[in-house]
Amino acid sequence: MRAAAAVGVAAVAFGFVVVAQRGLAGLFDLTYVFVTGAGVLALVQGLRYANDARTADHRAIETGDPEDRYEVPVPGHADDELITRRGYSRASIKRRREFHRHLRRVAEETLRARGDYGDGEVSAAVADGGWTDDPVAAWFLGSDVPPPPGARLRRLLGADAEFRYGVVHAVDALSAARADVDGLAVGDA
Repeated sequence: MRAAAAVGVAAVAFGFVVVAQRGLAGLFDLTYVFVTGAGVLALVQGLRYANDARTADHRAIETGDPEDRYEVPVPGHADDELITRRGYSRASIKRRREFHRHLRRVAEETLRARGDYGDGEVSAAVADGGWTDDPVAAWFLGSDVPPPPGARLRRLLGADAEFRYGVVHAVDALSAARADVDGLAVGDA
């Protein structure tokens, strides 16, 4: 290996000298044999480097996984997922019923806070739908209210469409009722 390196260094040095003293280049006859010899030497060197690269021990650095960010749960995310989910399963029906009961309790608490009804009258007002002007919200949270035409139409599309329709109207009506309690405009609630 040292001999090859020495020959290479000597050839490079001679090349620099030939560039400086152009007369030295005339010492060599650039015939077919010389050019062929230079080509064979280049081929041998290329094969040697290719073989060295083929047998070299390749090492790779394995990077670690990036640190996962902790996602803070957003209040109401599970409710949003429940409302947007489509299809039927026993679990989804049960969760929708629980959400419906929870929404009804919120309506009763909001009406109590508003002060329009006494403690015994709140449940009756929600059951008969008299607490709001929105017929869809009154039907959705009430028990004695017939479904409006929009709810009947959505029932044909599926129970999940009917549920979403009722939830949206009930939440809007509760927001309006809550705005009355807080003295806010309906859009600010």
